[in-house]
Amino acid sequence: MGFPYDNGGTWTDVSGPIFMGAGTSAPGTFAVIGIIVCLVALALGQRAEAAKYSKHK
Repeated sequence: MGFPYDNGGTWTDVSGPIFMGAGTSAPGTFAVIGIIVCLVALALGQRAEAAKYSKHK
């Protein structure tokens, strides 16, 4: 496979995809996992902020 910048920054000697999951369901799977992690972080943050706001009133 090779590192694409070994020969001065051209991509001529690179054969095949650099990302091993290209052409499979991996990009979609990783995107779904990332979306779920973001939504969980937002939900936990909202719950914590709502609890702090209700105590502050």
